[in-house]
Amino acid sequence: MNQPSADVVDKGHLFVRSDSFYTQNPAYFFENVNFAYGLGHNLEVSLNSSDLAHSSDIWQIVPGVKWDAYKGKHLTLYVGDQYWKPVANIGGYHNGNVTYEAAAVKVGDFRFTGGTFQSVNAYSLGNRAGAIGGVEYNFKPMYHGWMFGTGVDYASGAGTNGYTSPGVMFSKKNFFISPGYMIANPHNPNGAHQTFIMIGDTF
Repeated sequence: MNQPSADVVDKGHLFVRSDSFYTQNPAYFFENVNFAYGLGHNLEVSLNSSDLAHSSDIWQIVPGVKWDAYKGKHLTLYVGDQYWKPVANIGGYHNGNVTYEAAAVKVGDFRFTGGTFQSVNAYSLGNRAGAIGGVEYNFKPMYHGWMFGTGVDYASGAGTNGYTSPGVMFSKKNFFISPGYMIANPHNPNGAHQTFIMIGDTF
């Protein structure tokens, strides 16, 4: 849902995704836009934005890279890096960096993911580290070519990534739409649970 997955965009293809988040109390809305391009050899580069659509909070550009270091039939090992660069409404934010490493294991119709992250002035100021994890249920046929899947992911700690996020996904060919709900960890600086909807396509 919201944590880095083992999926890497195929060589020469572009993945585009819009993420909209709605906080109920206090009432608040922001949107992210994400791009990822496959370079081949299980490697992709990405460029993400934070709230560029509304300018109500903090504008950030986040270039990144992700690599499946090992990709087998049932096991994938992957690593990634994201550089956080504030570009407007900076306030107390600084340049930051996030690295992560994880393993994804397929068991029947399920995929289980577990790993760690390291944040320097990104999810929160200072040096932070924690755990990420997730469970996904593979897509099943529905109606007129639509497929259905579900999953939940998690990140530990009280940084801006500190949520448990269950959701569902509907997809057709390369297009998908995924609504869900983010349950904030204690002391999360965003201060409330959030409803989200992700819409994406691969070209």
